[in-house]
Amino acid sequence: MILEDDEDLLSLEEMILMGEGYNVIPFNHYQSPDYMIDFMPELILLDVRLGDGYGHLLCKQLKNNPVTSNIPVILISGSMNLKHVAEEYSADSYLAKPFNMNDLVNAVQKYD
Repeated sequence: MILEDDEDLLSLEEMILMGEGYNVIPFNHYQSPDYMIDFMPELILLDVRLGDGYGHLLCKQLKNNPVTSNIPVILISGSMNLKHVAEEYSADSYLAKPFNMNDLVNAVQKYD
């Protein structure tokens, strides 16, 4: 599952991961943890700053919920303090923007 408010980046991430054989559920806006439970994704790529919410806060909610706590979450951001944010909000990993195709694929492959 990808949550990214930048439509172009969302499309690019979706295209790259589908090309690698992954099933992708893309969203260009915030989704509630309860809604995400219906999909039970194997991995979540989560932009820190969504147009209508904050990905790092959503990450913390997911990690505090026993139903979703084991789903790996990779926070994505251009923020200089991304490592600190990922640690503070219990993300499993992080990916700094800008990134290239190999960075994205390698980050996702860690959770195969």
